[in-house]
Amino acid sequence: MIFTVYYVAALVLAVAEARGLLRARRPETPPWPGLTWIVALVVTYAAQIALCEAIGTRGSWPMAVVQWQPGAAPIVAAFLALALAQSYALLGLYRSGAKTAAVVCGAALMAAFSFAPVLTNADVYAYVGNGLLGRAAYAPPAIPFPGELSAINAFWHVPVPAATYGPLWLAVARAVIALAPTLALKMTAFRVLGVALMAALFALLRGYGVPPRIVAIVALNPALYFEFVLNAHNDLLPVVIVTIAALTAPSWPLVASLLVATAALVKIPFALVGLPVLAVIHKREPRVAAVFVAIFAAAVVSWFAGGPAYFSALLTYASGSHLEGAVHAVAALAALAAIAFAIAGAPRLRTAVWLMPMLGAYTAPWYALWSMPYALGARRVLVYLAIWLPFVTFLAEPALTRVWTLAGVLPAVVILALGLSRTRQSLQRGPS
Repeated sequence: MIFTVYYVAALVLAVAEARGLLRARRPETPPWPGLTWIVALVVTYAAQIALCEAIGTRGSWPMAVVQWQPGAAPIVAAFLALALAQSYALLGLYRSGAKTAAVVCGAALMAAFSFAPVLTNADVYAYVGNGLLGRAAYAPPAIPFPGELSAINAFWHVPVPAATYGPLWLAVARAVIALAPTLALKMTAFRVLGVALMAALFALLRGYGVPPRIVAIVALNPALYFEFVLNAHNDLLPVVIVTIAALTAPSWPLVASLLVATAALVKIPFALVGLPVLAVIHKREPRVAAVFVAIFAAAVVSWFAGGPAYFSALLTYASGSHLEGAVHAVAALAALAAIAFAIAGAPRLRTAVWLMPMLGAYTAPWYALWSMPYALGARRVLVYLAIWLPFVTFLAEPALTRVWTLAGVLPAVVILALGLSRTRQSLQRGPS
């Protein structure tokens, strides 16, 4: 039931924008130099890491994990306040711009802070298990990992859940942990991968022609470091692959199509959420063909490389999730519609970025990055996603979710967005 609030919020915002009830509104920001905004972003991110370390649950495992606990309302409120300040600072940075050296230094500091021995999600423990088991991760044996590796079972039990990631991810995970002798170093290796992927994303965005001030609010985005370096979620890998597809699509449609399929071999939803980058293929017939090739190749290679066990794991995962919920189904259909319109070349909705995570079996804040392929097609959408990502990420962070954030803060944000739009429209029309 808790996910229903997210589905409804995303649907309301998207429908409101589609009906012309939302307008681009950004608050005023002081004309501070870019360095000031960068310092604010780095300091607030460091504060969030410090809060995580203060409330993380420590045990025999190498990295503490922030688990849901009652009575932490002040800390949750502090996280949200810091996240809102980060979104505001990103807006200020977008308007002021910054020198490349300052952006690189700020990004390096955020990356360094992200190696703190704390997590808000135990997925990276599962990733180590993925690498150790290989294809056996699709049907894990009921045997605990030995020695210090038993920390994986402390979070994921015995047997660990069947992997729902594609066969390419299992190969990557095995390669990442291959040279790391201890569990702590194996987990750290995934963070190193996250830093490398972040750097690749920045370079690819510049190659794609994204203006430096937009690249800056991506490169200095605390939510990206929090989810994809600190917590080392693997969604950044398919996003980088799809961004390469966006670069190649105008000249080599087939290559771009196969790259989208490759991204789906990390996480299967990218067979759909990666498709909007193919919209830059000018002729309709090659574009439609590229879409079908991407989906077909992803399905065929997943079947032969992952085998029946992989598809059984996906089906079990989906059937045991919230995907059967009616509101979730409507949100997923809305996401598919947004993807279809984007492929057809229709104008893209800013708020459709919050629909893309609904194509998962459940939603999670790190799934917001699934919207990057959609956002790449319109700079205003990319700016909107980057600016609001910190606040949305921390508002939806499972370890920080509370009844009052779901029933109070999230609905208030949606109502405020709608209310401000009506107020602005009334002021523009004047008295009747």
